[in-house]
Amino acid sequence: MRNKTIILLFAALMASAGVMGQENNKWSLKDCIDYARENNLSIKQQNINVEYQQNLYEQKKLDRVPSLNGSVGYQLSFGRALDKTANEYRNQRFQYGSMGVRASVPLFQGFALQNQVKQNEANWRAAQNELEAAKNDLALNITAYYLQVLFDKELLEVAKEQHKVALEQVENTQKLVEAGRVAEGNLMEIQAQAAREALNVTQMENNLTLSLLNLAQALDLEDPGNFNIVYPDMPELREQDLMLPSTLFNTAVEIMPEIEASRYNLESDEYALKAARGRLYPSLSLDAGWNTSVSKYKDEQNFDFNSRFRNNANQFIGVTINIPVFNNFSVRNNVKNSELSIRSAKFELEKEKQVLRKEIQQAYADAEAAFQKYNSARVAVDSYEESLRYTEKKFSVGLVSPVDYSVARSDYIRAQSDFLQAKYEYVLRTKILDFYTGEPLILE
Repeated sequence: MRNKTIILLFAALMASAGVMGQENNKWSLKDCIDYARENNLSIKQQNINVEYQQNLYEQKKLDRVPSLNGSVGYQLSFGRALDKTANEYRNQRFQYGSMGVRASVPLFQGFALQNQVKQNEANWRAAQNELEAAKNDLALNITAYYLQVLFDKELLEVAKEQHKVALEQVENTQKLVEAGRVAEGNLMEIQAQAAREALNVTQMENNLTLSLLNLAQALDLEDPGNFNIVYPDMPELREQDLMLPSTLFNTAVEIMPEIEASRYNLESDEYALKAARGRLYPSLSLDAGWNTSVSKYKDEQNFDFNSRFRNNANQFIGVTINIPVFNNFSVRNNVKNSELSIRSAKFELEKEKQVLRKEIQQAYADAEAAFQKYNSARVAVDSYEESLRYTEKKFSVGLVSPVDYSVARSDYIRAQSDFLQAKYEYVLRTKILDFYTGEPLILE
């Protein structure tokens, strides 16, 4: 999980950001995340890797059970050839058939096989956690896109309200002009302001349309034409008692799947080392089997297949010891390479922890700064709203020019936009902090 990337994505969307066709079945944030986790192609690919690692693990467990193989052969010989049944050379045409069954079971391999089983299990667990880490990253991306839609929706509502107010102001100014209290030029300026507000509504509608499209594309929807989301009522934000970074790290380091994946990768390398060392020792296997053969010569009389089949049968059982003497130092080098892999895996685990610690520290600082920005933006909105109200009163009696009135309105609209941006930025950053504790990504 890389929350810096998520924050940059969210900030970029804030800078750029229409209403699509409504449908009864609107998507909540949970719906979006669940759908993405089930249908994202990258997630499906990683699912295949999990299944692949599981198959390797299951197969390695089966390597400990006896193997059983059968064989059937037929041979037609011409000229001088060895009759394997009689163990004699014959200078005539004959037919030779054989069949057999052989079983083998490993008894001791320096515990290499047992450690390989554990190694493959660790690889499987690592793949599972890597899959969960990818799902977490995807969920955070979807959350950023979802909050962008909510942000653009509120901006649209603000723009509509400002356009409504502007139209009312046009109507009021028209009455003042008719009464001779203000010049007609003031009316023309206010009408131009109303036109700008109408244009702003159109722009906000386009931004909402684009943010919905971005979310739909992040979900890989084939037809986003009727896509829409649930717009939850966002309560007034209050400062939360944020968990200290050190405490949050101690919790996150035990549950974050990317850390678990690194732990399992280290465990896999440790078992690989044990397996490599096991190949320095002799191996012992038990073998048993049964086979028979039958020969038939050209023009042979009184041929009895059943009798020869029974009489030529033999059984065997035995043990095989393989002693490693010299293998071009391959076993010894494998041991050294496994030791190096363990050292590398330990560094990788510490690096993942270090990244997690820095991310949490940054997320904590960002959350605190976001709330301060939210408070400042809220105060600014109240101040600009009061200033606009005062300017409107003065404008209605001709004490303020249309330009000054337009500036006051623009300041208020910009303050509202800054306030909404600060609001959703704080929501996103606190959601990231909650996510480090294992809390689901939901909006209530």
